[in-house]
Amino acid sequence: MSAPEYRWQPTTAEIAAAAGIPVSEVIRFDHNTSPYPTEWAIPIAAALAAGLNEYPGASYRPLRKAAAGYVGTIPERIAVGAGVDELLLLTGRALLTGGRCAVAVTPTYPLYRISTLQVGAELVEVAATGPDLSFPTDAVVDAAGGADVTWLCVPDNPTGARPPDESIAAVLAATDGVVVLDAAYAEFAGDRWTTWTDRHDNLLVLHTLSKAFGVGGIRVGFGVGHPDLVAAIDRVRPPGSIASLSVEIAIAALGNPARMRAQVDGLVAERARLERELRRLGFRTFDSETNFVLCQVGDGVQELAAALRRRGLVVRVYPDAPRLARMMRITVRSSDENGRLIEALEKELA
Repeated sequence: MSAPEYRWQPTTAEIAAAAGIPVSEVIRFDHNTSPYPTEWAIPIAAALAAGLNEYPGASYRPLRKAAAGYVGTIPERIAVGAGVDELLLLTGRALLTGGRCAVAVTPTYPLYRISTLQVGAELVEVAATGPDLSFPTDAVVDAAGGADVTWLCVPDNPTGARPPDESIAAVLAATDGVVVLDAAYAEFAGDRWTTWTDRHDNLLVLHTLSKAFGVGGIRVGFGVGHPDLVAAIDRVRPPGSIASLSVEIAIAALGNPARMRAQVDGLVAERARLERELRRLGFRTFDSETNFVLCQVGDGVQELAAALRRRGLVVRVYPDAPRLARMMRITVRSSDENGRLIEALEKELA
């Protein structure tokens, strides 16, 4: 049986060409990336440009130190990778080979399934419950008891919801396996997980700089956990998978949490406005603690998404996921960009 592959979204240039519009007219409401520009990174990149003939230092000690300072731990408890995506794949290679078993709540981020199946492990999928796709605590606790890895997305993608602390604690207490908590949207929920990793040697928390920090293009993520878990990931990490430019920009971003928090505050306020506008248009929105909003559209969601794309407005739809097939996920962007989307929705729904 062939291993599953991640299904990439079309590039911005491809979308523009298909719509017959300039690339500058395309707005990605489907990637959950930041609308804030990164001019602050230009002098950092310029200073490093003359030395790109050399490889980065493979230990990434300065990056580990910066990440440790941000979350409040020591560098020995930090694993680094080319985004959370690489860390998820590395975790599968480190912990799931040899016919082991993993658990995930569905629907969720597809890379958990891919990371599990690509190494030949078994995946037990536990369905979210009810029309709100709520976290099924009892069922996850039962399944996690026999699992080597339990994948948790907190807050969740695609719903935007955050399971309560009590549910996460119950899962940790129920398993001797590793709980991998993907905290890509932690800053939007106000989550701080370091003390949890201090208390639970089987908890690995993954963070990214793509969302709240707004530097998705550099592809940097890091994990926080017991040194044994960090060592297991380091044993399977390729040398030099994070570029020199990415390392230095990541260190600068981690060293300026005030800028990140200002961006998060702006997006949270804009999210509330976007939710109000979507409800005004008749859509049911899911409560979100992220930088995106999932909304119930109905049977015409695919046609509506296609019409928006012809205008250069790209939203996320799920034609191959039965429980999400009538839904649309929308990234929170700038006030002007969100306004353009709402105006387009009004015209298409008229």
